[in-house]
Parts: sequence; C-alpha cells; structure tokens
Amino acid sequence: MGVNLRTELTAIRSKSTDSYHSDMLQGFTQLFAQKSEGERILNNLFASTGQEETLHFDALDTERIYHISAIEKLCVDYRLRFLDSSLFKGTFPVEALDAIKAFEKQQGREIKGFKMIAPAPMFKLEEKDKDPLLMVPMGGGYYYLLAQWGNDLHPLRKALVYPFRDFEALLRTVFVFCAAVALLFPESLMRGPKDTGTILHIRVIFFFWMVFSTGAMTALYGFSRMKNFNANLWKSKYLD
Repeated sequence: MGVNLRTELTAIRSKSTDSYHSDMLQGFTQLFAQKSEGERILNNLFASTGQEETLHFDALDTERIYHISAIEKLCVDYRLRFLDSSLFKGTFPVEALDAIKAFEKQQGREIKGFKMIAPAPMFKLEEKDKDPLLMVPMGGGYYYLLAQWGNDLHPLRKALVYPFRDFEALLRTVFVFCAAVALLFPESLMRGPKDTGTILHIRVIFFFWMVFSTGAMTALYGFSRMKNFNANLWKSKYLD
C-alpha cells in the first residue's frame, strides 16, 4: 500500500508545530476582527446624531469656524439641508476620511459628532451639482469645517431657487416678473382697435391682471406639489 504524501505532510505538521499553527491562526483571526481606521470613521459618520464635541480651540483653524446663522443663510440662499451625517446617502471620499483622521490626531481623541451641508437629494429623507460640506459641532452655535468634496454648485442655483427662500421672496419674484412682462409686452398686441386710453393705463391694468393670474397659478402649483420654503427646510429631515 502506497504512502499518501499529503497525509504524511499533515501528520508531520501536527506533531511538530501544532502550537505554532494554532497561534498563527489565532493571530489572523484577531487581525481580521480588528476594524481599520477607515471603517471606524465610516461607522461614526453613518451613526452620528450630530452631537457636540469638546475641542481644543488652540489647535483649530479659525477660518474654518462658522456660526449657525451663516450656515442657515447659506442653506436658505441655495436651498440646501444641514443634517446629521447619519442621514447622508452619498459617498465619503478618501480625502474626507483623511481629514477626519488628521483632525482626530490633532485633537487627541475620537470624533463622533458630524453634520453635513448638501442638497436634499444627497440625504436619506423620510417620506422620502452636489457639493457637500462635512462639519463638527463645537457648541454655542458654532461648527468646524472638516472637509469639502464634489463639484461646485451651479452658478445660477442661487438665482433659480430665490423664489423658494421664503414667502416675501416669492411675492417679490411674482411682482418683478409681472412688471417685466407688462413693460416689455408689445404695445401692438395690448391695444385694441377701440382702446382710447394711454399705453401707461393699459400696462398698469395688464400688470395687475398678470399679478392676479400668476399669483393664482403659483399658489395652485405650490399647494398641489406641497412645496415648502427654504427657511423651513434647511434643518428638516423630511421631503419638501
């Protein structure tokens, strides 16, 4: 009967280095069980509730510190959301993880409180151009900017979302639009064969007609789509 080389080799290993291989396997098991720095940071990002962090102010860059009032204005102007990082459904690039790692090393502690500024589609909102900002709450209404990535917002975004800032902005938009149309509309199309009034009177009447009709359509669209204003949405975890 022949000798099975594999069986013999296994027997030799089990006799001479049983404890060695056992220790080696145990070491691999412990190594794979340990979380990498990147995995730890990602877990903190996706579990964060935006809790405040106690930071060493001497090590902070003052140019990266922003008050909540400035953040609110930015979000209202550009129709953005300021929410916990746990609601963020985008991807965190390597530079963001490296920034957190360097910041933790600088502060000498683990950071678990994170907030995000980003457009609504980048968040997991209940009921369900991208340029997110990652920030750490410092307390007292101040936040520290850690990282920024992605493409810049479209330069016209601020103007395009201006009517959605608040009710006053919507009214101003309607009035300016109606005034522009009333002033630029051709006189030949406004004046009928029997009109005897001046063109100014006709344009004033046309302006008020435009305000009434445009306001009605705006209200109908807003209520039918259940749209809300930026001033009410910037910290909301719900859809428009």
